[in-house]
Amino acid sequence: MQTIGIITQYTVVVTPELEECKDFYIQNFGFDIVFESDWYVQLKQENGTELGFMKPDLSNQPGFLHAGFNGKGIIFTFEVKDAKKEYEKARKIEGLKIIFPYTEEEWGQKHFMLEDPAGTFVDIVQQLS
Repeated sequence: MQTIGIITQYTVVVTPELEECKDFYIQNFGFDIVFESDWYVQLKQENGTELGFMKPDLSNQPGFLHAGFNGKGIIFTFEVKDAKKEYEKARKIEGLKIIFPYTEEEWGQKHFMLEDPAGTFVDIVQQLS
């Protein structure tokens, strides 16, 4: 079977909140800027995780990329060593939008959820099994 040879993966969110998303991930998760322009920013965390954010309605993009993300149907999951410890840190960060409190799930996961400026859900997860 033929497959496409993937080198790496990153998600790009189309959003008018380019600066706000950049600041959110730099300040709260330690991402660094890989590339930045007035229409796009690429971020990378020291563990290799990358995220991109692109403004909507760009004339140099196909029409199907013009609409901004509506905040529904996507979750960024960041695995951590100690979700409860990270939750306590998050509660002290002014302006951080916690939308789901720290919870220990019966299926062996501890987590809490945030919402970023583009409306993307961010699940901070500790896997127990």
